Amino acid sequence: MLTEHEQEIINIGEELSNVEFKTSTADLQGACETVCGFLNDNGGKVYIGVKNNGVAIGQMVTDKTRQEISNRIKKFEPPACIRISYIAMEANKFVIVMAVSPGPHAPYVFDGRPYQRIESTTSIMPQHLYEQLLVERGQLNYSWESFALPELNAIELDNEEIYKTIREGIHTKRIPESAAHEDVANILARFDLLQDTYKRNAAIVLFAKNIPASLSQYSIKLARFDGISVSDNFIDNQEVHGNAFKLLNEASDFIRRHMSIAGLYQQDSFIRLDKPTLPVMAVREALINAICHRDYQTSATITMAIFDDRLEICNPGALPNGLRVEDLNKFHESKPRNKLIANVFYSRGMIEKWGTGTIKMFEGCRKHGIPDPIFTEYSGGVSVTFYYEKPMSKVGSRDRVIQLLTKRQQKIIGILDRSLELTALDIFELLGDAVSARTLRRDLAEIKRLKLIDSKGKTTNLVWFRIKP
Repeated sequence: MLTEHEQEIINIGEELSNVEFKTSTADLQGACETVCGFLNDNGGKVYIGVKNNGVAIGQMVTDKTRQEISNRIKKFEPPACIRISYIAMEANKFVIVMAVSPGPHAPYVFDGRPYQRIESTTSIMPQHLYEQLLVERGQLNYSWESFALPELNAIELDNEEIYKTIREGIHTKRIPESAAHEDVANILARFDLLQDTYKRNAAIVLFAKNIPASLSQYSIKLARFDGISVSDNFIDNQEVHGNAFKLLNEASDFIRRHMSIAGLYQQDSFIRLDKPTLPVMAVREALINAICHRDYQTSATITMAIFDDRLEICNPGALPNGLRVEDLNKFHESKPRNKLIANVFYSRGMIEKWGTGTIKMFEGCRKHGIPDPIFTEYSGGVSVTFYYEKPMSKVGSRDRVIQLLTKRQQKIIGILDRSLELTALDIFELLGDAVSARTLRRDLAEIKRLKLIDSKGKTTNLVWFRIKP
């Protein structure tokens, strides 16, 4: 139920410039426009499920409602911290509260338009004011990581990843051995990741344990296309949320699943050498480069796409002023957009400080016998493309995916290879292992996501079958 304080706000809400009522999510668009105005002003709250006269009526909230709100939040640029709460009413109804503090990176836009709040009215922001705020924000662009947002301070950090940073830093001799005895707070202070008692944005990027899905800039999109164009079907497609090191590890695992390995033999030797399609370190360097240099003020995500003939990594964030793509294959001044984030990667021995990362990509490709990487600037970002020596085999790629499944999942594929169609119960009985029905459903869903099997029918008539190469 509404607290006494909440009810008091609602009672005088019509007189406040930082409070607005919406009867239902039927006007979710208008609610978000007002939230945008609050972000560009002094903050405020939008109550959904409250009449204009201040009477709280609530509304039904379903998973679809929550999903719709989440999707609308993704339309804010730059990404904003919008606190959503649900106040229970009677008859299974809720009042939805969308609350924001003044945004530190104004001007904010929603659905491509900036809004302002004047008294109790929301309107589109005049162009001259928008441009003025843009100039002011541009001066802060390279210090986003140093801000500390109280709203994000409750996000728990992964202590194991923090201690791992210290261990690897000591191993690379970039952190003194005495740091091994420091607690988490002192380690964060060592890397300048605290502002008073608040965690800086850089700390969240590097070490957050759980990232809300609404914060899309803390994610990476991974795709394997069945061809050479984004219009081709997906073999695999996923979006991963997490801290920088989780994103790097998930992307590396994705590459291992979908990159074929060639078996080579040295002259006068029967010893087989496995050669990956691309130089591992060059691609890893490109991924780290994207994480360290991306513009975290935009909700656009880093993307990595694997095609039959190439791998592409797109990074939201233009090159620093004075640096051109043609300069990336030779020594150039290091100008990291996010110095705090880059410093932690440097301390772990993952990057150097002297602008050599892109040079290593070129050297790695030449040593591997493939074309030089191609850097391209696009609207608001930079992409790097690695072309293979020869196109990958689709069959080889699928076989590679199968090899990386669990033994039980491989056994499920083997069972379906020998049958046209089987129910989940049939598969359960043929497995003969001590496996729960829930685990089997999860395995089937994962293998289906990788487009190795499919299903048809509903409930008791649902059957599974193998997708042939």
